[in-house]
Amino acid sequence: MANPETQTPNLARVRAFDSVGLAGTMTEAAGRLFLTQPAISRSVLGLERELRTALLERTYRGASLTEEGRIFGRRTRRAFERIDIALGVLLGLPHSADDIQRISRKLTDAHLRSLIALARAGNFRRAAASLGISEPSLHRSARGCERLIGAPLFRRTADGIVLSRQGADLARSFALAATELMAGVDELAFKSGKASTSMKIGVLALAPKRLLAMAAELVSHQYPTAQLTILEAGYDALVDRMRSGQIDFIFGALRDPSPSNDIAEESLFDDPYCIVCRTGHPLTRMPRPGRADLRQFDWIFPTPALPRRDVLDKLIQRWQLRERVQMETDSLGVITSGLVTSDRIGLLPRGFVGAELRMGMLAALDLPVPHVRRKIGITSRAGWLPTDMHTQFLLHLRDLCRQERANPRPNGRSRAEKARGEVRGK
Repeated sequence: MANPETQTPNLARVRAFDSVGLAGTMTEAAGRLFLTQPAISRSVLGLERELRTALLERTYRGASLTEEGRIFGRRTRRAFERIDIALGVLLGLPHSADDIQRISRKLTDAHLRSLIALARAGNFRRAAASLGISEPSLHRSARGCERLIGAPLFRRTADGIVLSRQGADLARSFALAATELMAGVDELAFKSGKASTSMKIGVLALAPKRLLAMAAELVSHQYPTAQLTILEAGYDALVDRMRSGQIDFIFGALRDPSPSNDIAEESLFDDPYCIVCRTGHPLTRMPRPGRADLRQFDWIFPTPALPRRDVLDKLIQRWQLRERVQMETDSLGVITSGLVTSDRIGLLPRGFVGAELRMGMLAALDLPVPHVRRKIGITSRAGWLPTDMHTQFLLHLRDLCRQERANPRPNGRSRAEKARGEVRGK
């Protein structure tokens, strides 16, 4: 998605349109917002000009939502529900309470932008720079938001004034509301053919990126003007970005059970760890290498903080293997390069090294590694509503994972790879 703190449509106009959608008439919407009917009409017209599309069909009998209005209205309702629920949680009131609605109606673009920028930048100086405004201006809008809500959103630290835990939670909800609005803008723009849509995906280090790349290639043929951004990082960092709307979903190992109730997980296939060495390694020349044969060789160890290290340490103890830690690294590139250029052995997910196995650079030993079931899948926000592009991408990814699970083909092309070749050849 585009940066929501700088590119969301005017909030007052969006509020007016959303009220028309809920009320069914401009007159009733005006009553709900304590505005005049002409003011509501001007706001909706301004939003239509901003979005360059008709949201209402106006007749002498009144106004009704166009198809574009229904598309955008679905997103505006979700955005304001995000805001109202967050305010209700903060103030300990039902989100439909009059006080919550009064505060929500008075929130401005500057209020949302200030809190979102502060949450992402960490302090007022960097947040002001990211918005291209002065620090005093940012202080005014941020403190104005705090006064409007009537709850402390900031705390003083040795490094200056920062968001409190309550303020950070509210900023996250504001960011997700902005993400919903930008999803609506994306859907309208793509439907009209006036602009491209976008998608941001988080990927974990040991995910089978080959499948993600093939899904990206397939969807790029369907959406030739689309922009895909794929970011690799650790699980906690990606989840934090996803919760604040900076990425749409995560592909990689699941944390079963899900770590919190605001995260949804979808399992696609199992990706077990396997013992890996270079092609032509002495172990590969043995008819059936056993556990005792592994004792002749050193390992390239993951660093102690990584989950694979715990699995490997337990494996070494259980099988009474060589324990000497001569080389350890958290760099996957170093591990695969070290395996290819030495007689060391390593522990990696089979899906992650699928390309190296198929190209004959590495070999996986036929020795099952005992460990807790490792599942690869999609992690998203609970209740996330994907755009059409997201939906198509996920359909491709699920299909590729299903094909891979049915026929992994460690030597030669898998069905998933053949499918990609057929699409490219069309």
